[in-house]
Amino acid sequence: MPPEKLKDQIESKLKDYIKKFVRYSGFAHLTSERKQIIAGTFAYLLEDNDMIPDDVPNIGLLDDLMVFVEAARHFLATGAPIAGVCNPEEVLEDIDFVQRHIGLMFGNQHFSIDVIKKLGEKNLHHLSELSAKIQKKYIQLGDFNNE
Repeated sequence: MPPEKLKDQIESKLKDYIKKFVRYSGFAHLTSERKQIIAGTFAYLLEDNDMIPDDVPNIGLLDDLMVFVEAARHFLATGAPIAGVCNPEEVLEDIDFVQRHIGLMFGNQHFSIDVIKKLGEKNLHHLSELSAKIQKKYIQLGDFNNE
């Protein structure tokens, strides 16, 4: 697969997850655990020293996508599909996509849902701020509200 096509696919999938998780983070009925996972996902993406620096050509956002995929996988494994957020077929497709490209990260990387939750526990009270910061950080992917 040409590098630009891979980059475009990663960015498209990442944008989709950001839109869905930002919307989901505002749902009033979310459990504390799910809020922690969303907050942890957002907090990871805002870290300056994540697994792959975002400016690495073509794959800089692959680890960011991996965190969303792990969170979505956990949501599906622990409950019913979430309409408009976690479609089982899409999540399975994205798991496969990540697995096919994981070798580009120089090793077999995996994001533990427990690590994501712990990061979320520390940041839970800032969830709405994290949501706004995520949209601002990834503005180059397009408008998250009006598409």
